[in-house]
Amino acid sequence: MVRLKILIAMIMLAGPLADALGQYTGAVATLEKNSILIGDQVKLELTVTVPAGSKLQWPMLLDTIAPNVEILRKSEIDTVSSGSDKFTLKQVLTITSFDSGTYVIRPVIFKYNRGGDTLTFFTETLPLRLDVQPPQTDMAQDIKPIKPPLRAPVTLRELLPWIGILVLIAIIAGLIYYYLKKKKKQPAPVTSRLSTTVPPYEAAIDALEELRLKKLWQAGRVKEYYSELTEIVREYIELRYPVRAMEMTTGEIYAALRQTEVTASSREKLNQVLILADLVKFAKEQPLPLENEQSLNQCVEFVRETKPVKDFGTGGTAQENNVELSRPK
Repeated sequence: MVRLKILIAMIMLAGPLADALGQYTGAVATLEKNSILIGDQVKLELTVTVPAGSKLQWPMLLDTIAPNVEILRKSEIDTVSSGSDKFTLKQVLTITSFDSGTYVIRPVIFKYNRGGDTLTFFTETLPLRLDVQPPQTDMAQDIKPIKPPLRAPVTLRELLPWIGILVLIAIIAGLIYYYLKKKKKQPAPVTSRLSTTVPPYEAAIDALEELRLKKLWQAGRVKEYYSELTEIVREYIELRYPVRAMEMTTGEIYAALRQTEVTASSREKLNQVLILADLVKFAKEQPLPLENEQSLNQCVEFVRETKPVKDFGTGGTAQENNVELSRPK
């Protein structure tokens, strides 16, 4: 009775198992060639086909697949085909051996579970034979010199450190060149707009009248007009008073002139011109024609109002007798 029940159970399981086994062809291992020389490389292809919806467990292959047979590279596991009833996966291994002999590549076992089933199925490849032959030598021939090592191609990774060094050397050389060029470059000589053969007062008046005759602002060269105008009056201040006007801002000049005998009215006239000139040069202000003409007139008035007092004991002005026509040190 027990045997009858077992027989019935086996008959009931035979149908599903046969159906399952008929849906795939199993695992296959294929060698590119079965015989190689020591150190040669050969490809081993692993292919497995399982029913659709199955959960496949790919075998873990380390660095060897048989004694003295090493795995050099592994490709990605690719899908060869996929259908409604089954799918096929493939992986290619590159193997080699450095010992001569005949080696057996053991079966590779694959495990999988069908979709929604806890029963584990197994499929495995057939064993393969790999013959590793030593190099053939003819002892009757003369001994030849050993061949030198083959030169491997240079990679970008190997070149990167040298490229970095060359770039660094180029940057350092450029900085040194810039430093030496800047060091050798002599500052441009300061061109005086005032004549050094006459007293500062007369030189300033002459320079202002020459500027009026140039008609710069009438030609649209307003910025150039105010640059020359302020340079004339700043240079006059340096020659007339102990004030470094050429190196000072408008506010600093106004404050320094308060320490001299220049009247408040004269300081205000000059200050208005310098402020307007700053707006023209740095803020692109466009003054009215009347303001342009008035600025030059105010500078002329400033120079006349600060003209040195006559020194009747010497027959000339104090400035003419005592002041050398050069910038104060």
